[in-house]
Amino acid sequence: MLPYSVVIFDFDGTLCATQEAILYSFKKTFEQMNVTPPAPATIIEAIATGGNLSELLPLLHPSLQQEEQALQEWVLQYRHIYDTDGGRLTTLFQGAEQLFVKLKEWGICCGVISNKGQRAIEDALERFNLRHYFDLVIGDDPQRPLKKKPNSMAYEQVIRPTYPHLSPSQILMVGDTHADLLFANNAGLTSCWAAYGYGNKERCLAANPVFTIHALEQLYPVLTPLAQTK
Repeated sequence: MLPYSVVIFDFDGTLCATQEAILYSFKKTFEQMNVTPPAPATIIEAIATGGNLSELLPLLHPSLQQEEQALQEWVLQYRHIYDTDGGRLTTLFQGAEQLFVKLKEWGICCGVISNKGQRAIEDALERFNLRHYFDLVIGDDPQRPLKKKPNSMAYEQVIRPTYPHLSPSQILMVGDTHADLLFANNAGLTSCWAAYGYGNKERCLAANPVFTIHALEQLYPVLTPLAQTK
């Protein structure tokens, strides 16, 4: 019997390399709002928090902390740029396609949960021909308002009802930031830190991940300890 029946993946920095797409979209957003863009290192540091746009933009442009309407305008502008242009810079991490073929063969269900915009995730999965591998894609979606990771609301309201026969211990959460790992802890899921992603090492280790991987292919012995991976 396999140790996990479901694997929930984060998106940015776990399934896909999106740093260039994010840097491009932030730069263009700031330029179109007539504000000098932050340095790339500053943006990368913000990304490492695992926050959503409504959290990241005020970090990068503090005046937005007190301007909710302006913040929403910036969020919409960023998403438009990302969805129509920036997302083209997204690439899959090595081994992703082969991994999902194997997981399907082994009968392991998959989902995605991300603080990223829903459309951007869906577009990328369709472009890489991966969407059909996922039962669930949970992103930042105004049509389905959920508290963001690390809050466990998405588990309680979406993931658990989808797999009512499973205990939390049968679900593995794979993510690269401390928000992902704390989400797993809050929901009672087993956590796996994708150390090749964008998360802050100190914060991620403080979340006590059960497993740590440095490439997607290192999930094989976690998911199927006795299986052949080739």
